Amino acid sequence: MKQSPDAAGGERGIYAASRSELKSGPELKGEVAPDCAANWHKGRVSMLPYRAVAALLFVAALAVSALFISHPRQTSPQPETQAAAASAPDLKTPPAPVPRPHREALAQSPPRAAVAGAQFPAPQDETRSPRQLVGDLTRLSAMAGPITPEQAAQFKQDLAELVRGGSASVPAIQELLAKNQDFRYGELSGGEQLEYSSLRAALIDTLKQIGGPEAHTALLQTFQTTAVPGELLELSKNLDQQAPGQYREQFLIAAQETLNMAAANQIGTNVELGPAFRMLQNYGDVAQGGIADSARTDPQNFLSAVTLASLPDGQGLDGLMQMADNPNPTAAGKAIATEMIGQLAGQYSDAFDALLQLARSGRISNGVWVQLAPILAGDAYQLGSPQGQNASSVAQRSADQAYQIVDSATTPDEINHRMAMIDQFLSVVPGDSAAANALRHQQALLAGKLAK
Repeated sequence: MKQSPDAAGGERGIYAASRSELKSGPELKGEVAPDCAANWHKGRVSMLPYRAVAALLFVAALAVSALFISHPRQTSPQPETQAAAASAPDLKTPPAPVPRPHREALAQSPPRAAVAGAQFPAPQDETRSPRQLVGDLTRLSAMAGPITPEQAAQFKQDLAELVRGGSASVPAIQELLAKNQDFRYGELSGGEQLEYSSLRAALIDTLKQIGGPEAHTALLQTFQTTAVPGELLELSKNLDQQAPGQYREQFLIAAQETLNMAAANQIGTNVELGPAFRMLQNYGDVAQGGIADSARTDPQNFLSAVTLASLPDGQGLDGLMQMADNPNPTAAGKAIATEMIGQLAGQYSDAFDALLQLARSGRISNGVWVQLAPILAGDAYQLGSPQGQNASSVAQRSADQAYQIVDSATTPDEINHRMAMIDQFLSVVPGDSAAANALRHQQALLAGKLAK
């Protein structure tokens, strides 16, 4: 069947349009090329199927193009674009505040390696990087023991190498401290040869020896995150030595936070809290310094107060009350007099009543309570050298006069009496105060003595 000229011309127009759009081959203007015409008339090759297929392909191409135009494909940005976007500042959104470091108890330490000390590989002769030195110290600390003298000597040598490395050693030390894990040497056979209580204690002391701004920053960051009272006390001493008075407020906050965590049982049940209380004593109100501080800075009032507390039958109570009743809150001798009234309170009801009245009227500061709590639990200050098995193992001397601390709560009856007395003071101080924490801590120590 022959096609009509209009149909053929229209078909040729579509084919020509598609070729022109694709820019392939000569442009057709409605006329058939001679060779195609010859083949058409000769019946050898029919152009109709090819033209129809081409038309269909063109229509399909137009449809796909329209689809892509109406729904553009979402392409992933190139790495360079992503990096630029990440680094570009957001001018509309203010920068987020840097969060305060979170104070944490030590994580559970990895188990010690069940290998004999002699199997620990000997150090190699080549120079080791700070990270390698810290790694060797960690591996030795993780041993099951026993520690040999040779290994103890190598341990000390590695620490000395870190000190000699100076600021270059700080990142490796800080990296290990940030893991919040520790190995204690008291439970390790031969660990006493290492001369430190733990690996963290050794590294903290190493940072102190290195010195400089990098080590100072590492010590401060460790202080801001640890909740171990012994570490806090040691770090506070180091930081205060490097920057006297600069971190006093942070020291007090850290000690209080740690005591609060202990009250909530967040740092374990066998943690020694004494260092946290000593921090409160060391860095509290200077005008309300501790007994040892009074002995050093105000020896006359110290000796007067301790002497009055030592008089028989509580005869010194009136004199102590006169010192404690001074309306000037910063008056010399006021704090030590209050503490010595507490010493008499365990023996004489008049002294107990006087101290309870001071507590109810809010005239005993938190700083004094921290010093007073151990006294209410049985610590007694006496002039003279230590004598007897209950005396403090360390004699202290001030103003050419030695004094000793004697534990007067040694029998079950006396311990129960002290615990009941502390209960009454707990009823008049705020439950979340440093005073309450100090009293509860001493009560827990008394309960532990009673259980033995």
